[in-house]
Amino acid sequence: MAMTDHLFKARVPLMNAALDAYSLRQQVIAKNIANATSPNYRPERVVFEEEFAKANGIVARGTQSDARHVPIGPPRDGDIHGVREDAPVPRAEVLFSGESHVNIDREMAELAQNQIRHRMSSRLLSRYFKGLQGAIKGTNQ
Repeated sequence: MAMTDHLFKARVPLMNAALDAYSLRQQVIAKNIANATSPNYRPERVVFEEEFAKANGIVARGTQSDARHVPIGPPRDGDIHGVREDAPVPRAEVLFSGESHVNIDREMAELAQNQIRHRMSSRLLSRYFKGLQGAIKGTNQ
């Protein structure tokens, strides 16, 4: 049972949460780029790394014997998700359609960075499952 806990309750949910956050970030960046020329559109951001850092900053974790108890310590691994929030409104750029608060260069840079992170996470997860498959088959890959 301890091996199953290590294999599927520690690594896979964390990688799954990262892939979910990167997918959500991809959608939000695409929405920001699509509305770059829309007047009065305010860009959005996905906050994942900050929430993850806050969750891992506290070491002590309390136990809940009743559902009405306030949880003490960082959230459980499955409770960490990416959150959409309004980004700080940058200086408006004047376009043909009017004012826009979306900086297309910044959005494209974040898009490239997010693609790299998503690719890295998916490769790590793929390598993890290939390792499991090799262990089951008895092959060395």
